[in-house]
Amino acid sequence: MEESPPTSLSFQGSQRVKLIRDYTFMYSELDISVPGTLEITFPRIGYLVLYVMSGDTFVQRFLNYHQSPSLLNRFYINGLFSEGSLAIQQSGTGGGYAVKVHPVIGYHLLKVPLSELTNRQLLLSEVLDREGRLLRELEADLLLHPFDNAFFQQFFEKILPDKSTYRNDPIYHAVNTIIEQRGRVAVAELSQEYCMSERTLRRQFLLKVGLSPQAYAKIWQLQHVMELLMGNPQDSLEEIAYDAGYYDVAHLSRDFRNKVSFTPSQLDQHRNGLNEHYLTVPSSFK
Repeated sequence: MEESPPTSLSFQGSQRVKLIRDYTFMYSELDISVPGTLEITFPRIGYLVLYVMSGDTFVQRFLNYHQSPSLLNRFYINGLFSEGSLAIQQSGTGGGYAVKVHPVIGYHLLKVPLSELTNRQLLLSEVLDREGRLLRELEADLLLHPFDNAFFQQFFEKILPDKSTYRNDPIYHAVNTIIEQRGRVAVAELSQEYCMSERTLRRQFLLKVGLSPQAYAKIWQLQHVMELLMGNPQDSLEEIAYDAGYYDVAHLSRDFRNKVSFTPSQLDQHRNGLNEHYLTVPSSFK
């Protein structure tokens, strides 16, 4: 019996910019079409993800991390993922928007411990307190372009924290140090630089990031490995391991299997336009 060809994904992603209050929203506009049903792997990243999807036929469900479905026309926020890659099942045709959110900005926006969001996607309206009811009312009449909608703009203007709240937060800057150094930073150095004990640093990271400093740094080190693998296919795994700060290929491969859920050599099998966009696009608000 002849095997049927694998389902293919039609994806287009573009960058958009919107000024809301004193924030610059850099967000992704997504168009997705899946003939049949497709499972997509999303390697972990060091940002929360705020997103909304619409479409008459589009269906999306997490296959791990609580196996929760994503309702259409609803804003979700994903916490950081502590284990392997995120697996999502998609079918149908839809469009939507996604924004990467710095975890410490997310903490000051949501005003909840980010450990409560770890390994989960949550409806934004359920995380917010008084503003949640307003968001549910807006979602009931959601247009395809929420960032161009005056009512949604007013909603975001209302919930965005004053920038001084996170700019004066040492954990915000500690996170930025990890990002800038691609995870190649020691916790002892971070605690010394930001004038706190390692125990306090860990407690503050669990509160405002959702993971320990070590676990968060590992996300960025492995993302750097994936960027090197995708951008430098001519390089050997030994060269990539060295560039990413690993002692040898064995350590890199073990981390990759444990934290990404497949081996470095299998990365090409899991690549498609959607997860490459997810990994590399600089969408964020700040």
